[in-house]
Amino acid sequence: MGHIRFPAGKTTAIVGETGCGKSTIIHLVQRFYDPEEGQVLLDNNDIRHLNVTWLRSNMSVVSQEPVLFNDTIAENIRFGHETASDEEIKAAAQIANIHNFIIKELPNGYNTLVQGSHLAGGQKQRIAIARAVLSNPKILLLDEATSALDAKNESEVQIGLERASQGRTTIVVAHRLTTIRKAHHIIGLNAGQIDEQGTHEELMRLNGRYAQAVKLQRIMDPHDENDEDEDNDCENGNNHASGNFQRHNSRRSIRSETSSVISNNSTKQVMVRTLKNICRKPFFLRILALNSPEWFSILLGSITSLIYGAVTPAYALILALVFGLFSQDAETAERNARNYSIIVFFVGLAGGLCQFISSYAFTRSGEALTVRMRVMSFATLLRQEMSWYDEEENQQNILVTRLSKDAAALKGMTGVTIGAFLNAVGTLVAGLAISFVAGWKLTLVLLCFTPLIVITGYMLGQKLSKAGQKKAFSTHAELGSMYATESLKNIRTVTSLGLQDHFIRLYKQAYNKEFRLSLWQSQRIVVGNALANTLMFFIQLAAFGYGARLVIDREMTYIGVFQVFAVITYATIAFGRSASMVPNYSRAKEASIRIMNLNARQSRIDPDNENEGEILERVRGVLEFRDVSLKYPSRKESRVLRHLSFTCNKGEATGIVGPSGSGKSTCIALLERFYDPQRGKVLLDGHDLRTINVKWLRSIIGLVQQEPVLFNISIRDNIAYGDTTREFTDAEIYEAARQADIHDTIIGLAEGYDTMCGSSSQVQLAGGQKQRIAIARLLIRNPKIVLFDEATSALNAAVEERIMRTFNRTRADRTCVMVAHRLSTIRDCEKIVVLVRGRVDEEGTDEQLATNPHGTYSQLLRAAGLYTTTRNTDDIETESF
Repeated sequence: MGHIRFPAGKTTAIVGETGCGKSTIIHLVQRFYDPEEGQVLLDNNDIRHLNVTWLRSNMSVVSQEPVLFNDTIAENIRFGHETASDEEIKAAAQIANIHNFIIKELPNGYNTLVQGSHLAGGQKQRIAIARAVLSNPKILLLDEATSALDAKNESEVQIGLERASQGRTTIVVAHRLTTIRKAHHIIGLNAGQIDEQGTHEELMRLNGRYAQAVKLQRIMDPHDENDEDEDNDCENGNNHASGNFQRHNSRRSIRSETSSVISNNSTKQVMVRTLKNICRKPFFLRILALNSPEWFSILLGSITSLIYGAVTPAYALILALVFGLFSQDAETAERNARNYSIIVFFVGLAGGLCQFISSYAFTRSGEALTVRMRVMSFATLLRQEMSWYDEEENQQNILVTRLSKDAAALKGMTGVTIGAFLNAVGTLVAGLAISFVAGWKLTLVLLCFTPLIVITGYMLGQKLSKAGQKKAFSTHAELGSMYATESLKNIRTVTSLGLQDHFIRLYKQAYNKEFRLSLWQSQRIVVGNALANTLMFFIQLAAFGYGARLVIDREMTYIGVFQVFAVITYATIAFGRSASMVPNYSRAKEASIRIMNLNARQSRIDPDNENEGEILERVRGVLEFRDVSLKYPSRKESRVLRHLSFTCNKGEATGIVGPSGSGKSTCIALLERFYDPQRGKVLLDGHDLRTINVKWLRSIIGLVQQEPVLFNISIRDNIAYGDTTREFTDAEIYEAARQADIHDTIIGLAEGYDTMCGSSSQVQLAGGQKQRIAIARLLIRNPKIVLFDEATSALNAAVEERIMRTFNRTRADRTCVMVAHRLSTIRDCEKIVVLVRGRVDEEGTDEQLATNPHGTYSQLLRAAGLYTTTRNTDDIETESF
């Protein structure tokens, strides 16, 4: 790369094409990696010789994809400086231009939880900027810090960042030239090497790559009064946006497994129908009904468990008879000993065989139930409407933990638990039968202790069940899992902010609480077991005391007394083993209640109900918002959309612009029917979306979001995921990639289209590269309606222009809705809708809106530094901001 120097107290900007190494420099400065050759120096000290924690504590980073943790907004900002006061937090928020939004739009102000608050990308970014400002670092690293902001907010935040940069060494990775125009030094990278460097004016005079990018983006010379806008892409290796899917070798295996497990409509209908039927039954029978496909295994296990239970008292009887041999003559004792030995051999053989069959059968049925419930629960989760996920108790990490642990605990309601219970029943029945035959009086006396054993086990189970109903165990375990998942998923941000100790403390607190509850329950288990063991001594006392009296009265022989004692003792021990299963059963019951409640929930917007809603025979693609109002369930105090009305015509592109939080992305969510409006209608060809089949509706829509999501599979399969209903040839995949201008980049990778994305990948894709793969996935879907939610925000100007040119060629029969902060993206749209606070402020073409110098659109144009162009002439008018 050569020698790069960042002067103290100065701002240095880095620009370049995708993958040129811009973000890698940010990573090296933070010492996420060490260079193979050369050095990274801080004040002439190799950073490899510096304390890493101290080094990072003197830096603050704002990345392209903002990371906020599952806490309040105030705490998210305070992560920048743990001892900051509320006033300092508010001051940082004001610099980042987010303070007014927090106190006016959010229900709980700074105490609003980030989870479920529906923050727009720009709002998240400004909170991240406030966090960076609060840390008051010596070195400020801005890796696409304003990429998610609209032009107006960007210009205002940029002023704050420039103030925050005063006296600090600042490194800016540039996406828009508005963020670096005033930098003291600009470095242009190309393929990991310095291509050019200098001030803005010097690079413009040089007329190299930088100047070409400026001209391409139609940016004014600094002597004019307009700001600039640049679209160079940022290499982003920080966060791999990947789904939680395990790697598969081919997309055929993915589809076959998915279709056989989840997408098989007949299977799902049977599951739903079964679930509805079993909900009318007692709880244990509900679980047993879900295990009905394994009825033969359960039946076989039940029979062998009963037989194995009878083996115990049978052995006790033989043992008593063996002791009786000592009172017989030698010949008789020898003959009987041989007979008893043979009997013991076959009894032991039968017992071992029955135990093996019982354990295998119940383990098989229990594991089958676990898999079945996991599949049903996973399918249920995927069917739920978005508002359900906004609720605090339905956070992603908690649901994943529940899917893993609760489904596994479900087999504690059946399986080996049934086996242990039937084993005890077999022991008890056989033992009582033998005991009554041997000596009914002594048996009745010893049975007086049975209610005490039963009551002890019942009370123990009730206490554990009530403790389980408090959900304490699951809550603390889920919290611990959530902290671990969140911190590991965002490990770069955690490391940059030095939050390792913070998350370790939270994790430890969660499991310390679980430990205390576990200790509390263990004490009660110990008391119960101790009481059960004490009862055993009382049984022995009664057996020998009363048995001696019966022998003296010649009502029993001593062998008969020993038979009754041995059988009752072994039966009691077996019953105690069954009672020891009560804690597991109680916890399994609580987990079963949670998992059953989850599966019984009917989604308000179910994409898998093929019998609900109509399917249009012909799609024209006319979209209409008619008097739409919406409040998110998690923010009922704040209305996102207010009487919104506008139309997207067939085959035309409609651009939606406006300040952050004005409701742009909400419109996309309504078109996808992630939510339903509380008032008004969203129409497709005159049909209310609520009357249209959800699965069919989404099948004709293609969506590319601001933050690209790639799954943990190959690039080839990620593109093919655009339509899982059919197999794609390599030629079709390559063509989609070419249209998205990513084909050449992919074939340049070591494994080409077989390169893995996500956590299993050895290749870190830049943000723009991930976005173009997502766009290729949309193109291969060939949708009737295309939704762009900042789809080209991570692309440089040249790539964006090529992709937009491709879309303009291919969208002849498509209705296109584009949400954009960058106005250059939507200026060619047939209609532009300007939203302000959830209402339509203006709508029309670019020419029509630009003619109103006092309109919101014109103000956004000025803030972006874009020309106000009069079509049909070659004259260009430029208005100052």
